[in-house]
Amino acid sequence: MTTILIVRHGESEPQTEGISDQDRKLVKKGVKQMRRVANFLEEMGYEPTQIMVSPLLRAVQSAEVILDKMGLDMKAETVEDLLPDKDPSTLAEKLKGMQGIVLIVGHEPHLSKLVKALTSAEVEIKRGGVAVVEMDATENRSKLELLLTQKVMKLI
Repeated sequence: MTTILIVRHGESEPQTEGISDQDRKLVKKGVKQMRRVANFLEEMGYEPTQIMVSPLLRAVQSAEVILDKMGLDMKAETVEDLLPDKDPSTLAEKLKGMQGIVLIVGHEPHLSKLVKALTSAEVEIKRGGVAVVEMDATENRSKLELLLTQKVMKLI
């Protein structure tokens, strides 16, 4: 059984002239959101064995906050297939061959398309949201276990 933890990056700087999309940083609220995600993952007993992150700065920073808050001394793998304009089917196939708990940090609408490619579920992952997908390679099936927003995580 493989668990895929799919996290949309936290709140970031708005798109403005002078700052390229790839260089937009997390804002304070985004850091707080990622700490909340880390707390949730710890409470649920999810300890990632592998981390994959989009190369865009806000996703990299989001992954760093989660790893730091969880006290994990791991390096995230930067994955071009997590860029917002990429086809998620390539990454979905790669994930099907993995084991353990894989944390993915990326962007919309790519992450929702990834969930659909894995499970056929139609979802929208809000900023700072988490989707948990369980994959059973022996039975060649995947299912969406959880979909949480920041609002729900605040209540937990």
